[in-house]
Amino acid sequence: MAETALCRYPCPNCNTDLEQEGYMIIETHDEAPTRQLLNDEINMAQCHECNHTSRLNIPLLYHDSHQELFIIYVPELAHLGPEQLADTIRYPYGQLVTQEAERRGIELPEPDAAAFPEGQEELRTQPGAKFHALTQEQAGNLLPEYLLRPTIVDTFEVLRTAVQAALDGMTGQEVVDDMVRLQLINNIISAEDPIARRKVMHHAEPYLTDELYEVIDTLGDQMRSEGQNELVEKLQWVKDQIEKYKSAQKQRLAKSKNKPANE
Repeated sequence: MAETALCRYPCPNCNTDLEQEGYMIIETHDEAPTRQLLNDEINMAQCHECNHTSRLNIPLLYHDSHQELFIIYVPELAHLGPEQLADTIRYPYGQLVTQEAERRGIELPEPDAAAFPEGQEELRTQPGAKFHALTQEQAGNLLPEYLLRPTIVDTFEVLRTAVQAALDGMTGQEVVDDMVRLQLINNIISAEDPIARRKVMHHAEPYLTDELYEVIDTLGDQMRSEGQNELVEKLQWVKDQIEKYKSAQKQRLAKSKNKPANE
């Protein structure tokens, strides 16, 4: 069942204080919010003062129990440290996992008093308290692994594309692999300079395959049909950068093989 939260925030354009409900959790069977997500309409808000439109700056969790697919979209993820990220997703994450445990007939133990240190006693009353009180060993023994290892993304387009792929029949693992590729494409585009871009591709070499090109071509066709020609050009640029990197790597490998052993 979809879950919403009241969001209070300043307009990013004129700084007017605004208040609006937004979705934090979507299950695959929640037709209305899923349709909004696919249409790029979910959690959009318009300022009543300046009419500026923006997406609510809150996390959005998408869950498909059948495919065992669990994605968390976190705006501005790159600016969050591990503790900040944990705090940002704590409430909806605990709520979703607890609900899924109940649906599967998994009984979570009552929280131990020591699970919530002094000053955090109020967390015991939150919907996800039983989940957050589990030790790693308890969680691993009780819950499906995919619930403990959600895929976290900071680009809404990656989330939207992944959800569409799952609804089109791809398995959860196939969707996750494609999400890694989409994140890689985004990281190549957003790299600050050639050195940073080369590092991105070096760390992701196992994904520099024909499957990545297929994702780029599919995304390009989608952007072209939507009239987003600038993005189409960026995607072609990404392919060119990958080809340059792979060519340079082949040349380095060839030189190292031809280098005399005593040098």
